[in-house]
Amino acid sequence: MVNCVTFVLPNPDIRLKTLPYGMGQQPRPEGEKPDRRLQSPHRPQAVSPKQPFMHLKTTNIRLTALFILLLSSLLVGSLHCDAQRLPSARKHGTVIEQLEQARESNRNTVVDELLSYAYRFRGTPYRYGSSSPRGFDCSGFTSYVFKRFGISLDRSSSGQIKDGRRVSRKDLQPGDLVFFAGRSGKGRIGHVGIVTRVNDDNTFHFIHSACSRGVTVSKNTEAYYSRRYMGACRVLE
Repeated sequence: MVNCVTFVLPNPDIRLKTLPYGMGQQPRPEGEKPDRRLQSPHRPQAVSPKQPFMHLKTTNIRLTALFILLLSSLLVGSLHCDAQRLPSARKHGTVIEQLEQARESNRNTVVDELLSYAYRFRGTPYRYGSSSPRGFDCSGFTSYVFKRFGISLDRSSSGQIKDGRRVSRKDLQPGDLVFFAGRSGKGRIGHVGIVTRVNDDNTFHFIHSACSRGVTVSKNTEAYYSRRYMGACRVLE
């Protein structure tokens, strides 16, 4: 409940306004203008209609400047990181060397898949003039395996040595084709196989379709093949 006090002056024609008690203001006669000095110093000032828009404009400018500064910092940091990574990338060699390494890695992957596919036919019987899983002769076996990977080889062993780049024995790699003289022993190519492994002592293993055993893995140091080796070529580069 608000207590009010009414002041009555001797002059009955003048009556003061009735104010709430305890408001901290002196009563003033009716009709008298308020004294501005008595107003609270914290009274909010009138705001111009344009002032909020000016405030928003200033805020937008500040945010834009902050965004540009942040973007510049990120760009400089990215360039710095790239500059730090450059020396470590060069440790792997020049661009050409890196391309060679990538190609070699891809070749190894294809060779692994090719040899894995060739091993599926171990034990398949030898059949002269045939190139099917029911039976293979030597060139029929190699042409069948390589065809699986999109490579067409000549149907004869003497023709297949021309299907790739000649390589020396010391440079043999798995996946290369190796050629041997035929049973006639007249110095003509008559047999072919696929290198599966090269040893440190320069000997190698190869998978092929032999007349007596069908598809099998042999080593070049075996008596029959050691004296008949005639060369090699690389089809998968």
